[in-house]
Amino acid sequence: MRSSLAAPCLCAALFLVAAVSPAQTYPDAGTKAIALIDDFEDGNLDGWTAPTGACTAANSTDTGADSTTRSLKVQGACGLYQGAWYDLGGWQPTGVTFWVRAEALIGSTAYVVLGDNNVASNNGAVFFMATNAGEFILGNSTASYKLISYTAGQWYRVDLTLDWVGKTIDASIDGVPRQYNVPFRSSSTTSLTRLHFFNFSSGTAYLDQISMSSPPPTLDVFQDEFESADTTAWSSTVPAQTQRLVLYDGGSVSGAIGGRSGADVMCGVAAASATGIPTHATTRAFLSVSGEDEIRDMPARYKVPTDRIVTGPNWNEVATNWADLLDGTIAMYLLTAGVHTETNFWYSGSLSDGSVSAYTCTGWTDGSAMFDGSYGVTQVTSSAWISSNTATCGSSAYHVLCLAWRP
Repeated sequence: MRSSLAAPCLCAALFLVAAVSPAQTYPDAGTKAIALIDDFEDGNLDGWTAPTGACTAANSTDTGADSTTRSLKVQGACGLYQGAWYDLGGWQPTGVTFWVRAEALIGSTAYVVLGDNNVASNNGAVFFMATNAGEFILGNSTASYKLISYTAGQWYRVDLTLDWVGKTIDASIDGVPRQYNVPFRSSSTTSLTRLHFFNFSSGTAYLDQISMSSPPPTLDVFQDEFESADTTAWSSTVPAQTQRLVLYDGGSVSGAIGGRSGADVMCGVAAASATGIPTHATTRAFLSVSGEDEIRDMPARYKVPTDRIVTGPNWNEVATNWADLLDGTIAMYLLTAGVHTETNFWYSGSLSDGSVSAYTCTGWTDGSAMFDGSYGVTQVTSSAWISSNTATCGSSAYHVLCLAWRP
């Protein structure tokens, strides 16, 4: 039997549909349904389960986020999943927002875990935490993804966008995109049933202004009450939807891109304002970084479909499928396909078959003149489209090519 931090209070509504003015828009259409989990201004912790580890949780007046006065304070070392937690009831929110504050650069604190009740198997969506290296990170079962270096004792707003089809998460800090397409901790997660907040190491952390959102049902675009006795608009077959891989421009940068992570962030940011990108697409930098992260291995590493046509944003076909894209030639200039708007060079780090070259500006982390990076060009269809020559890292700003697809 779980214990409650406080007796239920009829005056406190901890799961409210919040009025939003002006309406917050969802990328496709309509408005988001916003649910306020807790802003802690009511002075209690109704709905929260008390810590079971060696820490305490309190509705504190020490500090509040965004000009408020109260927040959830967790002090001490709770242990994994042993801090305060809130029952989300099994929901698939597409947006999660919270404010977080870590008081010192010690150990691992300020954990915010979105997951289900299967604590034993570490099932869930994602770990957010503050490290003793002074970084906020997202973590899943295989990797840690740096968001920013944080300042102790300062509030930060965290916005997470969850893709329940591709099972990935995009993250922003204080409105600035920081990571894209971070895989869920478990690909079998189908909903969020708990929100955990705890310190793994001894420390003090605060959580505030927690809200979640999801798009509403799509508005009616067709209806029929059959009173006309006319069924000509009906069909017994479903038209096929064309699926494709889209190459597009991610912007220009020197050889110090920030590795795979930095290049992927560029592509995610560019997709937000680009035209011709499929809605809710997964995006990745079309880039060879190392022997373990090559363009030719993107289907295995990033689940890129191999049987779809490859086009530019304007639907002009570059290749008939993945194998055709990497056979040494392409069907038209990237310039003609709308991938770029001008004759230009783009960093590939690749040979003509998509394997990594010897020139990657040290995994795209070094912009000094000591190293070179392989590049392709936009106005040829020969193998030089992907493997033309090398340039001194940092001497010129070349473009990063991106790939988008629907899972």
